[in-house]
Formats: sequence, structure tokens, C-alpha cells
Amino acid sequence: MITIIAQNQQSALAIARATENDEMGNRYYYGAKYYITWAIHRMVEITTPRGIASYWFRNQSFPNLPKYLTLSVTTRTSNDGTQLTQEAATQLDTIKSLLAKSDSIIVATAPTQEGELTFRYLYAYLNCTLPYRRAIISELTVKGINRAISFPMDPENFDKWYTAARLRDEADWYIGVNARRALAFAAGRGTYQIGRTSASVLKMIQERNIAIANFEAVTSGHTTIAVKDSDGNIIPMSSIEPNNLTPKSTSEVNILSVEKEEIKVKTPKLYNLVTLQMDAARVFGLSPQRTYDAAVALYFRKLISYPVVAGSTVSKRKYQECRKVLDKMLAYTNYASVAYAQMDVAPGRSVDKTSPMGTHGIVATGVPPLVIKDDLSKVYHLIVKRMYQAFSKDVVINRYNVLAECEGVRYRWTGETYKAKGWHSLFPDTAIKTLATPKFSSGESVELFSVGSCTKKSVAPKGYTDDTLIEELLKVRGSFQSFTIAKDVVHLETVGLIERDPWGIISLTTKGKLLYSIIKDMKIADLSMVVSSDELMRQVMNGKLSRSAFETSIKNLSCDITAEILASAKLYPRMEEDIPCPHCSEGVMKTFGRVAKCDNPGCGHYIFRQFYGVTLSHEELAALINDRKTPEISGFKSWSGKPFKARVIINQAGNPQVVSKNKSENI
Repeated sequence: MITIIAQNQQSALAIARATENDEMGNRYYYGAKYYITWAIHRMVEITTPRGIASYWFRNQSFPNLPKYLTLSVTTRTSNDGTQLTQEAATQLDTIKSLLAKSDSIIVATAPTQEGELTFRYLYAYLNCTLPYRRAIISELTVKGINRAISFPMDPENFDKWYTAARLRDEADWYIGVNARRALAFAAGRGTYQIGRTSASVLKMIQERNIAIANFEAVTSGHTTIAVKDSDGNIIPMSSIEPNNLTPKSTSEVNILSVEKEEIKVKTPKLYNLVTLQMDAARVFGLSPQRTYDAAVALYFRKLISYPVVAGSTVSKRKYQECRKVLDKMLAYTNYASVAYAQMDVAPGRSVDKTSPMGTHGIVATGVPPLVIKDDLSKVYHLIVKRMYQAFSKDVVINRYNVLAECEGVRYRWTGETYKAKGWHSLFPDTAIKTLATPKFSSGESVELFSVGSCTKKSVAPKGYTDDTLIEELLKVRGSFQSFTIAKDVVHLETVGLIERDPWGIISLTTKGKLLYSIIKDMKIADLSMVVSSDELMRQVMNGKLSRSAFETSIKNLSCDITAEILASAKLYPRMEEDIPCPHCSEGVMKTFGRVAKCDNPGCGHYIFRQFYGVTLSHEELAALINDRKTPEISGFKSWSGKPFKARVIINQAGNPQVVSKNKSENI
């Protein structure tokens, strides 16, 4: 027998029916060939003691940087507050019992990095050794399921998925858990739920809103003129530079140059989840969460392929299927403009001729879209519309630039016309405004037809909406790990840190503004920190950086971030006298509850005060800094809970180290 592990129960049922293995067991389906069960998202995760109060509020070592990250059953809660531990443990027992009766595994979790990570964690936690292969179920039609199950792929093809997801998970754990824990000591557990990437998004939103509030418009006056071309068309022009001159009506206008530029606008690529969320926000005002919910609902209703987070192309075979789907869709009134345009479907850059059977951009399956409304209808329309555009022809635009001079002042006219309308001809909302091409020759002189003036104001920056915020973050962070961007926006809204006005403009709540005031100058809120940690992951993926070097860099970053939070005067009051900094000799070590940090901005040297359950007194901390060792201290507790005596020293590497007769550990 073969055990198939699906994404969730709904997927498992669809697979069971498609493969005719639909006898029902306790948390699984079965038949002559397969056991079909399902995973729960992140049912196994890096061990995080979320519910253990002593971990969050009693004196423990800061930061928490275990030598080895272990896996355990999730301690997460669902959106409705239900604890998932028991549900996950029960489902794990079911999977374990089925694997004991099986010869191999077919992995049918979500065809994403997260789906691969869910299975690999589960596989490692159960100490399973069965061979497995992966089925990429891009759509839940009978044909799509059977094709994926019949031709599973070797797991080595998805090692990069797992590596990317694992690196991100480790970075998020080291940085996010320690940052939240440091905040919890001051503000209470769950008050400020930020992670490696979300804090920088919060700062970005608030700084844009501050820039809007502080914006002062600059007004400038410009001269306008109008001239006639050889065909008698009146062409308006505006001065390039601000001026207050008024040309004489008898003045001549010299045409300095007439330039024509041909611009090709390529067909857009198919949607992935991130680009779909951007357009759904721009066109319909849907939040990222509403778009995701609608896309997932359409997938389970077999109307679209899986809403992948990274794909944007299809294979040649899938393209042929898409042609047939688009032919059927012409019968619907929403796509009458496509039929009117009479444009043939053509393979654009959304067709990957080298692509094997695997993930691809989001496409409609051809199942009739009956009785869909509201968000589902809007999202489905966007997907089909994008398919027509992606499998169309490029647009060619002629852009004209006329430069003229009158009485020493230079004027410009610009306009565009279509040479080939291509995919712009399919839907009216994509067409550009075209202007008649002026008939001028370089070097000729024409009469001045009229003179005027206009006032131009500098434009204030606009507040972020979901689409502009995601677009801006994509520009900065790139496509690597791009799907976390929309998740950050959803997270900030879920924990009550951001809100939207009726026009979709995003702003911080009172709680969000309080958090911003605390972290705005810290690394946890620095977008460049996110970019640099993403770059470390990319280097590991490309073989330019070792896993150990990556882990060291992330741990060092975690130390810096934790120290900054613990040294925040807004969260933790300063204590005792200052101690001269041994690192720079210019600043002094400001002593806070759990850390001492140099006040010299160019230094920033810090030393944590807590080791194995012991908080160093001011005298002990002074001895550590000045003498590089403390007196012998009682009360340390090993990870097993056994008490011991030890000294804290500064080792040759400059790091604090707990040393006893029987124990020596680098903190």
C-alpha cells in the first residue's frame, strides 16, 4: 500500500474520489491501492514554548539561542482561538499508523515551499525512513489529480523548496521569538506581536504617513503656448522650466527636434498569489486576506489551479489546455470584448518551453463558473482576464517628443499612439490615451497661435494601499521570499497594529503608533536588515555561504536586536551607575534590567546580564567588564534544572562565558 499525505481533509477527499479509494476510515480514506490522509499546516514546528509562562516572564538567559533547533507538535492556535496541539497530535498518530502499514509515500501537500516544509518536518519528527515522491496537484479536477498521482516526481527536485523554507523558518524563529520575548518582559505576552519582517513594514507605513503630514506643496508658474502644425492641428506646449515670461504674439516658435521612440510593452505574466493580491486590491479594493480566501475557495471548487506564490508561467502542454479553456470562456458576456477584438491566442512569455510538469501560474481549469459571486467572482474574473492578456501579443507604442523654443524659453509636447494594440485591445481599461501625431519638421519655424500660463504644484506622497505597499516592498526585497510580504500585511492587521480607512489607505492604530515609537530606530524595524537576511538565505541557496556561517550571522543579528530592545529606555528603566565601556573607551555602559549597553552610537557594545537563570548584580557586572570575570556565583541552573556554581568570564573571542569546574558553555 501507498500512503498519500494531502494538504488538508478537503484535498484528501478530492484525491480519494478521483482515485476511487474513497472508503472512509478514522481520519483517512482507503481503497485497493492507497491510504489517503492529510496534514495540518505546520503540525510539526520548531519547538516554541508559547504557553509556558516561565519562559516569557521569569529570569532566563537572553537571547535564547539553542545549539540545536528541535521539532515538536505545534502549540499554535487557529484563527478562532482553538488550540491546535491535540488536533495535530491526533492526526500525527493517524499518519504514523498508516505509514507503519505502507511501503512508500506520495506527498501531496500544498505545491509550495511551505507545503514542502510541512511534510519534511513531519517526516523528520516521525523518524520515518520510507521512500517518498511528490505529486504536484495544481488543480483538483479528476484529470489533474490522477495525472499528478500517476506521475509523482523525485524528492530531490524539491530540495531547494525545503532549504529556502527551512532557512526562512530558522531566521524567523531566532529573530522573531527573541524580539517578542524581550518585548513581552516589558509590555506583557502577546501585546506586541512582531517578527523578523513585519516590524519594518509597520515602520514603512508610519513614515509614509508622517511624510504626508509634513508635506508642504511647492507652487511654480509655467508659460504655455499653442502652435499649428502643417495639417492645421493645434498643438499645446508647456515650458520645461518655471518662468513668468509672456511671449509676444508676433514671436516665432522654432521646432528644435521631433523625436519618435518605439516602445514594446510585453504581455503580462500569469498571476501568482502576490500579484493577484496586488491587482485585486487595486481594482476591487480587496484586502490580501480576502483575495487569498477567495482564491483558495475557487481552487477547492475546482475552478482554478492552486494559488501558488511564485509561479507565473505554464508548460507547453498546459498552454494547449489553456487555449481550450479560453475558447470556452468567450461565451460569457464578461469577455465579449475579447471576441470582438478577434485576437488569436498566442504563446507569450508566460509559456516556459523548458518547464516539466510542476507548479505554474494561476489559471482557470475550464470547469464552468456557476453560481459564484462577490469576492469569488471578482478574483475569478481577474484570473481569466490575465490569461487572455498573457496568451496574447505584445503592444507596440510610438512615443513622440517635440522640443520647441520661443524667446529663449524651451517648450515640450509629448504624446503616444499605437502601432500595434496587441493585448491592450482585449479589455477597454488597459488602453492608453492616444493623441494625434503633430506634423512638424526639425528646424522649421511656426507661428505662435496663442499664449497662456499655468500653475503646477508639487504632488504630496500618497498613503499606502494594499497594492502600492506590496508593490513597494517587492521593489526593495525582490521576488525571493516574496510571498511573506502580503502575509506581513495580514499579520499586522490581525494583531491590531494597522487599519484601513474607507478608501483603503493604511494607517497605524494607537497600539501600532506606540510600538512604532519604541522600535523606529532599532534593527528589528530596519528594512535593510530584512534585505540582508534574505540575501544570506540566497547565498546559502546558491552555494556561496555555508549553513553554519548563515546560522552564526543570524544568531549575531538576534543578539543585536534583543540587546536593542532590552536597552530601550521606553521599555526598561535604567539602573545603577554607569560603567566605562571596555570596547571603545569613549562611551559608558548604561545598565538596564537585562542588558548593559554602551551609549556611544559608534560603538553599541552590549553585554547580557542573564545566564542560566541568574541576573548579574551591578557589582558582578562591573567586575565582569573591568576584570573580565565575576566572583563565583551560586544559583545557576543547567538545562536539566540542576543547580551549580560558576563564574562568568569574557573569553578570548570577547564573548561572555559561564565557567564552572564541571561546566563550560558559550552564551
